[in-house]
Amino acid sequence: MGILFWYILRQYLSILVMCITGLTSIYLIIDFFEKLRKFIPYDAELTSMLMYFFFKIPEISFTMAPFAALMASLLVIGFLKKSHEITAMRSSGFSLLYFSAPFLFVASVATVIFFGFTAIVIPLGNAKAEQIKIVEIQKKPQPLAFTAENLWLRIRDNTIMNVKAVSPDGAQLQSIHLYRLNSDFQLHQMLSAETVDYEATGWTLKHVVQRTITPNGPVTVAQQERMPLELDLTPEDLKTWISLEPEHMTLGQLRDHITHLENEGHNIARFLTDYWSRIAWSSVTLIMTILGLSLGLRGLDSRTSSMAINILLGLGIGLVFWATHSVGISLGRSGALLPVIAGWIACIMFLLVSLIFFLRVRY
Repeated sequence: MGILFWYILRQYLSILVMCITGLTSIYLIIDFFEKLRKFIPYDAELTSMLMYFFFKIPEISFTMAPFAALMASLLVIGFLKKSHEITAMRSSGFSLLYFSAPFLFVASVATVIFFGFTAIVIPLGNAKAEQIKIVEIQKKPQPLAFTAENLWLRIRDNTIMNVKAVSPDGAQLQSIHLYRLNSDFQLHQMLSAETVDYEATGWTLKHVVQRTITPNGPVTVAQQERMPLELDLTPEDLKTWISLEPEHMTLGQLRDHITHLENEGHNIARFLTDYWSRIAWSSVTLIMTILGLSLGLRGLDSRTSSMAINILLGLGIGLVFWATHSVGISLGRSGALLPVIAGWIACIMFLLVSLIFFLRVRY
């Protein structure tokens, strides 16, 4: 790796960081004002809203990085062409592969990093952002631990509820245990109920057994057929928690969830498509870099290079790729395409186009 390699690498990294920062900032600003009107009715604090968007940054950066790499490649080559530096490199006998090495090196490292992002970092960030939205912004109770079969929930400062199972529509909770603590956080009352139903008046405990514990005294037991339960959650909230979203699961958790659904005979097309899509997207930065190199190096003999045209070209290609990828995902989720093909189809198509253009470059 000579001086030329590090020179091009510095040029590319500086423009790439600028492009990623710019695109991520634009996305955040648009998303902020879009969600602001949804958060204002909850009287949400500005700090909570800013923290919500902070934890969404990894996902947004992951989404914008391929398009930033494409634009950065086009811009750097445009600058080098304008200053006749590429002409000097050609005259000195530097090959196309040597010139492309810094771009491909950065893209390869980015692919590894982004795979780690989509496997672990992004799901954790999305889960934290969702928690902030539900608890701090919408002021709803926070689940202490949750699966579709077991929910631990703090419904008041000193009351904890355990739910064995939640119905698919979220309107009925089964096998309930409430633990009420006193000011010293000692258990003083426990309620058990067969079900909790959501009715017109709110949540109602049914077939309740109430045990009250007195300090240094006996435990009194009382039974009631019905008892109201003060719970701010709605069935829609519980449905949201039950419907596990792929973006909140690491790749390992998503793979285990797919295996679990497959063993129970459920349709796994949606989850499997999202699984392959996330893996495929981590390689898009490398594909877009090759495409940017190919398009930027075409017409090297031209003495003019318009930055505006390069930027518009990058945005146009990005939109076409996004549309192709979205169509593939939709077909995969509906079962019209195999999930692995649906997740990779846009990447494979653009990689072939990129390699064809790259091999045709007359350096």
